[in-house]
Amino acid sequence: MNTVVCICTYRRPEGLRTLLNSLTSLTDAAGIQIVVVDNDAAGEGAAVCQTLPSDYPFTVHAKVEPQAGISPARNEAVNTALSLQPEFLAFLDDDERPSLNWLSELLRIQKITNADVVGGPTLSEFPDGIDEEQKNNPYFGADLGIADGAACQLQAAGNFLIKADVVKSMAPTFFHPAFAHSGGEDLAFFTQLAQQGASMHWAANAVVHEAVPANRLTDSWMKSRVINIANSRVRVMQMLQPGLLKAVVRALKTVALGTVASLITVVAVLLPGKREQARMLRWKFWGKLSAHLRIATTRGEGH
Repeated sequence: MNTVVCICTYRRPEGLRTLLNSLTSLTDAAGIQIVVVDNDAAGEGAAVCQTLPSDYPFTVHAKVEPQAGISPARNEAVNTALSLQPEFLAFLDDDERPSLNWLSELLRIQKITNADVVGGPTLSEFPDGIDEEQKNNPYFGADLGIADGAACQLQAAGNFLIKADVVKSMAPTFFHPAFAHSGGEDLAFFTQLAQQGASMHWAANAVVHEAVPANRLTDSWMKSRVINIANSRVRVMQMLQPGLLKAVVRALKTVALGTVASLITVVAVLLPGKREQARMLRWKFWGKLSAHLRIATTRGEGH
């Protein structure tokens, strides 16, 4: 196996340390190399890599990418990984912890399907006392919920494996700089791959876990996340699916969404159980509408 695991980090030194330690427990991971790109000029993440024990089983290549934004960080990770001449690149985020068979499951599905890209679920872990409604919010985690080995369209870059030759075909820019501060760079990445005919499959057992900190359980964080995701989705399609007809169709869908959001908001006055749905729809509409108005939202780097 010749796989490089790519990790981008930003001001989460303890999360990165936990992730790097967890990789030592992977099954069938002999010979992997790790690339860590720190997107903070202070270099806290890079410093973590320098303090790994001498018997740490993997070679770690630590870089600092001073240009702010997730796209430059991901691009530096890809370029560094490709310089090591791997067969595969795998991606994790610095707030995640992979299951023991994470990598072996990605590679198993790749082998039986000959997929260009394989993705797996990211499952959220919540603090004690969180109600089921919050836990079931689809804006936490990333799980397509489909059968193991099924063909799919991937969207999120926190848990996937890709053939090195496939990602090379996207050079020199892998993750588009237009989404550096908004997110959506991963959706654009996978959409471009799909347009090029790349095959994608799902590894249902290649699970990674992400801890949800308290600041992500606030209404303000969720509002920002919903608006930002909706905004970036429209902007990705504006870039990769141009043309007047497609723009009109997107606009009509947004108008329909706004109409539904308004109706559910009215219903929620009488039925309190609809209030959560109503506000989610309103936030989603606001995000899409702002994209149609050529306004790009931004996210906090800790999202």
